[in-house]
Amino acid sequence: MNLQEILHPVTTDTFFEKYFEKKHLVIKNRDRKFFDKLLSVKDLDSILFSLTNHHPDFRLADHSKTEKPNAKEYTIKDSDIIDPLKFSNAFENGSTLVMSGLQNKIYSLRKLTNELETFFKHRVQTNIYLTPKKSQGFSTHYDTHDVFIFQFEGSKHWRIYDQPVPLADKTTPFDKETFVPGNIIDEFTLEEGDVLYIPRGIVHDAYCTHQNSGHITTGIIGKTWAEHLAEVLIEKSKSILPLRKFTKFHMMNEEEKNNEIKEVTDVVINLIKELQQDEEIIDDFYSRQKSIAQGQLSQMVNIDRIDKDSKIKIREKNKFRMIKNCEKIDVKFYDLKLSMPIQCELFLNTLIVQDKPLPIHKINCNLDDESKILVTKQLSKIGVLDIAS
Repeated sequence: MNLQEILHPVTTDTFFEKYFEKKHLVIKNRDRKFFDKLLSVKDLDSILFSLTNHHPDFRLADHSKTEKPNAKEYTIKDSDIIDPLKFSNAFENGSTLVMSGLQNKIYSLRKLTNELETFFKHRVQTNIYLTPKKSQGFSTHYDTHDVFIFQFEGSKHWRIYDQPVPLADKTTPFDKETFVPGNIIDEFTLEEGDVLYIPRGIVHDAYCTHQNSGHITTGIIGKTWAEHLAEVLIEKSKSILPLRKFTKFHMMNEEEKNNEIKEVTDVVINLIKELQQDEEIIDDFYSRQKSIAQGQLSQMVNIDRIDKDSKIKIREKNKFRMIKNCEKIDVKFYDLKLSMPIQCELFLNTLIVQDKPLPIHKINCNLDDESKILVTKQLSKIGVLDIAS
C-alpha cells in the first residue's frame, strides 16, 4: 500500500501542493474493506493475548476522567507488563485502548511504515486507537508531527478548530493547561475505509457516538531544516574555516562586516543544497529502518539449492542502491553493503528493470550461468533478492 493508493482519488501532486504542512484533508466514499488487509480487531486480540506488551506503549485514555488512568489498574502486579484481561475490560468501561509502535509487531504495518518512510525519508510510526461508543479518549489538542488517520473499524466524529500553531514541533509542544482552542471550522465522521490527514499544529478532537471505533494514526516523525542544519553546521565546522569564526558584535567597518556575512551565507547556502543529495544522510536513514524481507531466513537455509532455473527478482527496488566506483560496484540494501566486480553491472541493470521473477539462466548479460548463480548467492546474503527455486 503506497501513498498514492492511500490518497486516491487525490493525486500526490495535489496533496503536496494544497495540503501537506498546510491544511487537513478528508478522503471519503471509498471501499469500506480498504484497510481489512492492514489491520483488524482480531489482529489486536492476537497481539494482546499472545505477546508480552508493556506500559506505556500500551495504555488507556479517557477524556471523561480528570486524571490519567493508573497503569497499576491494568498491568501485572509489580511490573509494567500489560494484563490482557484487565486491559481489554477497560474498553467496556469506556476507556480508549492505545497501542503504540505496532509496526514492530504486525508485518502489514511494518510494510506500510517502510513504504511511507521510503517516500518521505523521515521516520514513521503507528499508534492504534480502539475507542468504545459514546466516549472520547483525548481532549482538544494539536500534535507536533503530521498524521494520517486510517479508519479500519466502526466510525468516529472529528472536529477541526481555528487558531492553529503553524508547523508545531518540539519547540512548541502542546500545553493542555494554557491552550485555548478557536472556533470549530470543520466537522465530519470517518467511516471504515476513510482517510484523514492532519498537519502538525492543526487543533482537533474526536469522539464516538453510536459505534465503536478503531483507527490507525500513522505519524511522520520528521526532521526539520533547523534540526538538519544544526547537526550539519557543527559537523562541517571541523573542516570549514568561516564557520569557526566568532560572531562579530563588536565594532567593524561596514565592508569587513558585509564580506564576513557573505562568506558565511555562501557556506550555509551550499550546505543546504548538499543536504538534498547527501549520501551519508540517506545511508544513515536506511540504517535505522527494519527490513520487510520476510522469507530471508528460509532462503539462507536453502541457499545451496539455488541453480540456473531459480527465479529471482529484486525484493525492494526503492531500498536497492547501486554505486559505480572505479573497477567495482557497491550494492547497498538497508544498512548492508556488498562490493562486486564491474563485470556484474549488466546483470544488476537487467534485474533493476525486471518486475517479475526471472530464471537465472534467462538473464541476458556477459556472465555465464555459474557466475550468475555465484552473484545471486552473494546478493541473497544481504537480502536483496527474492528467490523461488
